[in-house]
Amino acid sequence: MDDYLETYSGRDKMLRTLSYAAKFLTVCTSSESTEKKLKTFGSQMSECRTMLRLLDDLPMFHFALTYGWGKQEPDWLIRWSQVMQNVVDVIYSPIEHIAWAGQHNIVSINNEKWDLTTTWFWIISLHLSLFKTLRLLQKLQKYKIELEKNKSNTQTVLKDLGKQRQNALLACTRSVLDISYAISYLPPGVLWGGRLKTWHVGALGTLSSLIGLYQALSRQIKS
Repeated sequence: MDDYLETYSGRDKMLRTLSYAAKFLTVCTSSESTEKKLKTFGSQMSECRTMLRLLDDLPMFHFALTYGWGKQEPDWLIRWSQVMQNVVDVIYSPIEHIAWAGQHNIVSINNEKWDLTTTWFWIISLHLSLFKTLRLLQKLQKYKIELEKNKSNTQTVLKDLGKQRQNALLACTRSVLDISYAISYLPPGVLWGGRLKTWHVGALGTLSSLIGLYQALSRQIKS
């Protein structure tokens, strides 16, 4: 855990977990003062993550350029989903920076419109990520069926395939959870925008964060 927290990803995931856990804990208190403190703590943890992302532009742009048109990815659906997600994320990053600057009165903008724009880009990116993972699950299931037809010397491969499917299922679950509460940040009248309470968002976000921590720590232990 110590080594993991020394990484950018580790700190971001821990801050994310703390942020949503604080929101979730608001359901456990009847004190308005305590609830306010928990909301403030959660907001500050989220603010830390936003400030850390101010330095994400170059790494994100480099990843998008390195991936290019994704010729190394044999499946065209996964390839184009990733390309579109890269474009969305590269555009989203500076928009979020401008929205952050507006919230802190560094620039004069319509904060509501910029916040709404960042939310939509976030939701689109999450849907693309979910689509990619669902496609991967479909391919893994097809491969599993083919292996089971050929019963000779496939146990090791099937075991590894099972781990890949489990990881993909967890990733799908995370995406669904993230989409569920991300939509709640949309204006009232747009799907279920504005309908979830603070602790609802906290519960969904905490569960998603814990799954993400589990996946990340599992990969680190294996490596």
